[in-house]
Amino acid sequence: MESELKLFAYYLPQFHSVPENDEWWGNGFTEWTNVKKAKPLFKGHLQPLIPGELGYYNLETTEPMRMQAKLAKDHGIDGFVFYHYWFGNGKTLLEKPILNFLNDSSIDIQFCICWANESWKGTWHGAKGRMLLEQQYLGVEDYEAHFQFLLPFFKDNRCLKIEEKSVYQVYVPESLPDWDVYKRTFENLALENGLGGIYWIAVRSSNYFDPIKFGIQGIINSNLKNINKYHQLSLEGIYYRYILSNPIIRWVFKWPKRIPYSVVRKCLEDFKSKYTCDFYPLSIPNWDNTPRTKEDGTVYIGCSPIDFQGHLIACLNQLKSNSNTDKRIVFIKSWNEWAEGNILEPEKKFGLGYLRVIKALISE
Repeated sequence: MESELKLFAYYLPQFHSVPENDEWWGNGFTEWTNVKKAKPLFKGHLQPLIPGELGYYNLETTEPMRMQAKLAKDHGIDGFVFYHYWFGNGKTLLEKPILNFLNDSSIDIQFCICWANESWKGTWHGAKGRMLLEQQYLGVEDYEAHFQFLLPFFKDNRCLKIEEKSVYQVYVPESLPDWDVYKRTFENLALENGLGGIYWIAVRSSNYFDPIKFGIQGIINSNLKNINKYHQLSLEGIYYRYILSNPIIRWVFKWPKRIPYSVVRKCLEDFKSKYTCDFYPLSIPNWDNTPRTKEDGTVYIGCSPIDFQGHLIACLNQLKSNSNTDKRIVFIKSWNEWAEGNILEPEKKFGLGYLRVIKALISE
């Protein structure tokens, strides 16, 4: 593959304990808690996932992240997209790992920030209907405080730049009732602080989202919301959707929803010939969130490094027509979302398999 193609993987910081998680889920809770308790729910179901050479790391210190960064770069990953949580009124969660990273310039890998602007609900951990921490949008003063928190990241030499602007992802821009105020506040403060501006990327948007109206320069492929229609394109997809994943059958057998990886690929690789703004492919190697949600979860069936290879090639090829090399980026979900079975990090069955696929493609 051409050397100017870049890969950035989403990075979850929930691998250290915080008082809020201790209160909600018990002392010492981290992402590993659910990972270790997971059980297989159907024949051939690969659970629990067991980490490889990085082990059950703790992000209290920078050493695990230093090892992750080296492993990622050695295998062709250019950077991490750090999930960031700001709930309003200065309330953050899980900020310690990214602050440790910021303060340790020896961790040599690029990054950008993704504001995961969603409320925290117990549904994510199998407690339906429980609101843990509600996302708030409190106006200019709070948006200024949010910008000041992020300013050192935007100024960091490792921060991803596009068009000489610091890249900033917002998970669901449509959720902000005063998006124009938020964006204008950030843009004005960026200029006042010597930045060339902000390069905005929307991560998860509806079919009706207009990036031009929102002043968004880029979008991450969010086509998964339409995945049901792609089941109709193969007998395998029809079988899994209407038989094995039939709600009644799932209820009787306590099965999670299952989606063939081939269907996921059809969905994520159904690219348009033209987009109204910069488009960035999303590549997903695997998914199984049953450690969090048990039989209410979703499992991608047929995931493997060799299948991921074909998927990643399609995503990389989509970028080749882009004449701006700054924008030839595939975002991979994810580096380390272990309780969602969504990982590139080495684990017991496939080892370094997913990372070796990336290294081989980037080295071509």
